Amino acid sequence: MMVEFLQFLVPGILIGGVYALLASGLGLIFGVMRVVNFAQADFMMLAMYLSWALFAGGVGLDPFLAVPAVFVLFLVLGMAVHWLFIRFVIGKRENHDAQVILTIGLGLIFQNLILIRYSSEPRVVAPSYANAGDFIGDIFISRVRLYAFLLSVLVAALLFLFLNRSRTGRAIRAASENWEAATYMGIDIDRTNRIAFGVGVALTAVGGSALVTFQSITPFVGFRFVVVMFAAVVLGGLGSVSGAFVGGILIGIIQSVSQVWTSAAVKNVWVFALFLLILYVRPNGLFGKVQRAI
Repeated sequence: MMVEFLQFLVPGILIGGVYALLASGLGLIFGVMRVVNFAQADFMMLAMYLSWALFAGGVGLDPFLAVPAVFVLFLVLGMAVHWLFIRFVIGKRENHDAQVILTIGLGLIFQNLILIRYSSEPRVVAPSYANAGDFIGDIFISRVRLYAFLLSVLVAALLFLFLNRSRTGRAIRAASENWEAATYMGIDIDRTNRIAFGVGVALTAVGGSALVTFQSITPFVGFRFVVVMFAAVVLGGLGSVSGAFVGGILIGIIQSVSQVWTSAAVKNVWVFALFLLILYVRPNGLFGKVQRAI
């Protein structure tokens, strides 16, 4: 029984690492700007298509090796989207409806642009090691999922250093605490928000590059993961990047381990049962605070 449990636990931790990376970008954006970005999963989808194009379009670039390029491109894209659209709907309570409409609209635009260009046919990235793996005792560890998990850990460490050691990162943290106080300290809030939005989009894009190595893609693949991303952010605590990371891993574990006792078809039922339980016990999530904090 223990071996069977571990056979589900380990893959759950590995896929949870990818969920964590996807959710951390969403958590960063909400933590700094209080913007609920419904287009976040569609940025992930765009990154998955970019990674697929770099791999299958004659370049033959492995999705993991494409991560630096994906990060930079989506950092710029995210900052551009903020400058063109997002900055006009933040900072006021009455703009929440506008945020929802705008970000859903952006997501629909992204989906339909990809649908026009590539149709709805599923695309697959199959690197040479896609089906490779190693046994540790009786536990099989998929190599591609292990690489994805290690990438998530590396990115999380770099994000921690960025937020705590760099001047820009500290400005982002200050803005997440109190915009007005940060302004008095000489921090350019608009620039800080723009960078934070770009980094948040880029983090989710990197998660998409990792995910594409074992997940087929269509223009609507974001629908499969947007709920997971939001659940991870809320579980960890709204506004807490570290909480979003923990929430993502927790969801991966629950989805996987629940299959020991029940069908895979109902794995998300257990996720949302835990979701409701945690919110009942801790309404602000596992690491959330009433005040802004990342």
